[in-house]
Amino acid sequence: MSILGIPSPKEDIEGSEVARVYYKEKNTQRIVSYCEKDTIAVAQVLLRFNNQDLLTEEAIVRVD
Repeated sequence: MSILGIPSPKEDIEGSEVARVYYKEKNTQRIVSYCEKDTIAVAQVLLRFNNQDLLTEEAIVRVD
């Protein structure tokens, strides 16, 4: 993703760790955050491929 100028969403956990975080840590909020970051990254890639401006942090609406 760095070649596209998009930050990696893999700051905290990766897909291979989701089961452990869910079943052992019971930390669904970490999984929500992980999925949210992946979704934002996909949106950024699509915007980049369509030669549009990337989303700013202020433009992203998070739902609790």
